[in-house]
Amino acid sequence: MSAIRPEGSNEDHAPKPTAEAEPLLGRRSSATSHSAQPSTKQLTTRHAFAILVTLQIGSGIFASPAQVDSNVPSPGAALLVWILGGLLSWAGAASFAELGAALPLNGGMQEYLRYVFGDTFAFLMAWVYIMAVKPSSMAIQSIVIAESIGSVSSSEPLPGWLLKLIAAIAFVSMVLLNSFNTKFTLRLSESFTVFKISTVGLIVLGGFIAVVAHLVNPHSSLSGTSDWYSKNWFATRPTISEGQIIDWNAISTWERYGHYCAAIYGGLWAYDGWDNANVVASEIRDPGRSLPKAIKAAMVVVLSSFEFVNIAYYILLSWDKLSSNNAVAVSAATSLLGRPAGMLVTILVAVSCAGSVTSNVFSVGRLTVAASQRHYLPAFFSKRGLPMLNDSADDDSTVSSFDAPIYANILALVITLIYILTGSFRALLTFVGMAEWVFYVSTVIGLLILRRREPQLERPYQPTVILPVVFVIVGTLVILRSAMFAPVQSGVLAGLLVMGAAIGMLRSR
Repeated sequence: MSAIRPEGSNEDHAPKPTAEAEPLLGRRSSATSHSAQPSTKQLTTRHAFAILVTLQIGSGIFASPAQVDSNVPSPGAALLVWILGGLLSWAGAASFAELGAALPLNGGMQEYLRYVFGDTFAFLMAWVYIMAVKPSSMAIQSIVIAESIGSVSSSEPLPGWLLKLIAAIAFVSMVLLNSFNTKFTLRLSESFTVFKISTVGLIVLGGFIAVVAHLVNPHSSLSGTSDWYSKNWFATRPTISEGQIIDWNAISTWERYGHYCAAIYGGLWAYDGWDNANVVASEIRDPGRSLPKAIKAAMVVVLSSFEFVNIAYYILLSWDKLSSNNAVAVSAATSLLGRPAGMLVTILVAVSCAGSVTSNVFSVGRLTVAASQRHYLPAFFSKRGLPMLNDSADDDSTVSSFDAPIYANILALVITLIYILTGSFRALLTFVGMAEWVFYVSTVIGLLILRRREPQLERPYQPTVILPVVFVIVGTLVILRSAMFAPVQSGVLAGLLVMGAAIGMLRSR
């Protein structure tokens, strides 16, 4: 029987159970000494569903189709990539649901990795996520907001400095809105969910209108482009990736594999967010029932939405221009109904991306708090609420009304602004994909180890073993080829991992 590695341990093997870990062995624990579980569970299945949908339907589906399309030889292949990404994410979500129900601790992957592999591995994950993954994701979402606004605000592309300024202002605004209290953030998240699903619905409706208009009148101005009914959806055609034209008939199988991996990362990043209900698992009522139910419902909605939206893109846009367009949703609406429709969709896309930023601020704040409580970060990052209220409050009611992790949010604000000002959309996208999937695969490997090491651990939800095994195999292959295909991003990631491992080992000593 294994437990959490105690502070200061430098043993390579798992230590004996500690007092804080013992309640987790064989039953779900209501609290641990470091995880500081909240006294009341505020999140229901509906809240977890809203968080998952809000995170997944965000900037990805409105921007990353260009990343997918540019790295596959045909629209049909792109649609298959989106299905593969959805199924792979679903397998990961089911695996994480088992861990979230069995170990309902704030911190998600950080706590699972700590429980299975020890303190240093958990510190490494917290280090990379707080310093790189989450800030990069929020930077991408803010950049998409700026590019969507720029695509309709002027006939000429906006200067780079102005786009970055718009992105920075949008992000600062969302952090401020998320720095009041948990209930306000949850209500904000639910309202953004409505906007997201509405935006997806409008794009799908646009594609449906184009098809009907073509069937009624083949020459109708509402029938979109002619590509979708005049060309073979699976016929190979040249694409543009990173400014270079790819001749798919001339490249090797190994190069094709690299491009497919890049495409899969684009799709996986759009689906990203399926793990975040686990970050707040201890705040979900009856996680053994609610968490799997929320994940299943969210994945059905998101996978279906993404597939239909991408079909609509290929109906509404010229196929030779889609791969170079990072504001594809706005362009699709503009091509069908003109500039007013483009402006409307711009607003909806901006609101949808803002919703993703909201959910990411919510999740990274809780991750930072959990890391601080584990002494991975200075202790003040675990404090909640506004400082002046914490100092003057006479009772818990005043403090609890302002319970957002304000210091954690400030840390995320500073780091993300750096990425916004220095990064580009596609470089950040590839980097985030590799960094996330290193830990996703490691966590699911931990799940398989835990099944063998602690069969007596209570598991309210347990999917078939095929799902985590397939997830690990496919995820590992994608990581390895993508690391070779993008040496700069993989080098930065390797540097962060080495630096984090060194710091973690020094901490334990």
